[in-house]
Amino acid sequence: MAGRLSGKAAIITGAASGQGRVAASVFAAEGALLTLADVDGEGLEETAIAVREAGGDPLLFTGDLTDEPTNEELVRQAVERFGAIDVLYNAAGFVRFAPLHEMTLEDWRFVIDNELTLVFLTTKHVIRAMLERGNGGSIINVSSGSGYHSGTPRHAAHAATKAAIAGLTKQIAVEYGPHGIRCNAIAPGALVYAEGQRRVKSQSIQRPPTGIPLGRHVTPDDTAQWAAFLASDDSPMVTGQVILVDGGSSAGRSTPADT
Repeated sequence: MAGRLSGKAAIITGAASGQGRVAASVFAAEGALLTLADVDGEGLEETAIAVREAGGDPLLFTGDLTDEPTNEELVRQAVERFGAIDVLYNAAGFVRFAPLHEMTLEDWRFVIDNELTLVFLTTKHVIRAMLERGNGGSIINVSSGSGYHSGTPRHAAHAATKAAIAGLTKQIAVEYGPHGIRCNAIAPGALVYAEGQRRVKSQSIQRPPTGIPLGRHVTPDDTAQWAAFLASDDSPMVTGQVILVDGGSSAGRSTPADT
């Protein structure tokens, strides 16, 4: 299949829902060889239907990516199936919102584990595979407007993890650039999902696009197209960047944005 990602072996985490689910179809249409990972096996099966309709034949991997042996097995299976890993899109994540003074330590650790630690673990083992192969690769992380704009109520843990992902992205880009490995992050503003794109209903945003110059919220199609560009050879000199995809709200904002 011809496409920007033709022949590239890509892992997409969080592929059972949301940004990962939409990106899976976009990557498949662009010719990627896909490994789709998530803790939600039923959701992965739903995503796989759309991927096959787009021309893909994905490897599905169900497991908790906050666990290191699970990540080792994910990478092992992907390399065994496709021979290499060219692209990693870290779209997985779960979040809990609360005012900082009311947040429990359990909830804080949950957000750190499910938005930051899993990015560290998957990236760690993918980089090992990329270094062993010696042909570079592209890593794409998901940050957030919340990591840049302070003040969103109940978002302390979320803002902390997404700011940390921005810093981690730059570190990876500098440290592994000499090995041909690029790393970038997408930081969306307020996301809205179409029917069937999101399985975690409580995280949907239902509010008017006030303060967004382009007049609408970000969709997972917007972030998926950016991910495909960053995964492709069309962006060979783009690394260490955190790209705000927010319709211009950060250019002159009056209210915070968040995913």
